[in-house]
Amino acid sequence: LEKQQQLFLSRPSLTPLERASQTEQKAAIHQALARLSDSQRQILEMNFYQGLSHAKIAQKLDMPLGTVKSRARTGLALLKNYLGEGVQ
Repeated sequence: LEKQQQLFLSRPSLTPLERASQTEQKAAIHQALARLSDSQRQILEMNFYQGLSHAKIAQKLDMPLGTVKSRARTGLALLKNYLGEGVQ
């Protein structure tokens, strides 16, 4: 994941302003993720960064599917709140 982000941020087609903006966005997302509970963060990272479905996450974490969905939904709501109305 980190390599993909670095490649994206170092693309020559990005202007310096775009690159700075993306760097700021990345930092804001990392700070917002750090404010979530460990469980919420783990579930969201597995879902978005690893591309795992909620069912696969439930299986890997030995957790009920409803719990995974609830924590993902709550985590996303908190992220939206932490990041402000700019994230929709």
